[in-house]
Amino acid sequence: MVAAIKAHLPNSKITWLVDCGVESILKTQPMIDSVIRIKKGFLKRPIELVSLRRELKEATFDIAIDPQGLLKSAILTRLSGAKRRIGFASPQSREQAWRLYHDRILPRSDHLVDRHLELLKPLSIPIPGNHLATFNWTEPQEVSIESDEVLTTLGLKTKGFLCVNPSAGWPSKVWPRERYTEVIQCAASMYQVYSVVIWGSPAEKEDAEWIVANSKTNLVRLAPPTQLMLLSGILKRAIAYVGSDTGPMHLSAAVGTRCIGLFGPTDPRIVGAYGERNISIQKQDATQDSDRRSNPDNYAMRAIQVDDVLRSISVVMQG
Repeated sequence: MVAAIKAHLPNSKITWLVDCGVESILKTQPMIDSVIRIKKGFLKRPIELVSLRRELKEATFDIAIDPQGLLKSAILTRLSGAKRRIGFASPQSREQAWRLYHDRILPRSDHLVDRHLELLKPLSIPIPGNHLATFNWTEPQEVSIESDEVLTTLGLKTKGFLCVNPSAGWPSKVWPRERYTEVIQCAASMYQVYSVVIWGSPAEKEDAEWIVANSKTNLVRLAPPTQLMLLSGILKRAIAYVGSDTGPMHLSAAVGTRCIGLFGPTDPRIVGAYGERNISIQKQDATQDSDRRSNPDNYAMRAIQVDDVLRSISVVMQG
């Protein structure tokens, strides 16, 4: 969205409001002029609410766009004092958030990124849609240097490895770790390609270490601890990302690395890695399960076989 706005309105000033840790990424992108980190639960703290309202009013915004479509994000558009507020119509917006927008868009696209781009229609901004929009990702020099140093330490070359992510936010998104070891071993045997296994939390590190130890090949490395920007640099230098529908998958798409995404309880048509060259694998659809977030049964992920992933790696290796 930001790239499309800046392409059409190069002199525009863009402020991004966020209530999670991704501001470390947003602050590195020159298209974004400023980032405001909002504390969770701000609506329940009057002092913070008044302070935030004052900060937003002083910025004198002309337009506020809400791609989140929740009441709290809609309230932020109102607090901004913007003369024009744009958001989704119901049912894409929830909690009656649509009542606070001037322009209410009922999206027609499947993918979430293309849906968000439709919010720019009231501004007459051209949008490509259909997986054709660009991210215009910028990698800071210090991230380039650190990423190259990490790869050198691991004995790897740029575009000479697969980035494997066995972690997932939901239990139902997890693919069996034994199958990752098979994929890594077969990829090493078939293509002499290295694999780097990434991780975040201590629990994820344990799984990553187990996969590295059991892959029966020397062409596998455990990634070091990474903050988001270092992770983006490692992902950018990979041949492809292999793993579940998670933040690192979408970060891979943003930096231009091809993705092989494994899907079960989420719909790749809506939340797959954005871009025409990315591959989504889903053998069983569990998107309608009422407890799909917390369900410990990853039956839909287990339906994906090692050969399914290896065939996708073959496509990527062929260019």
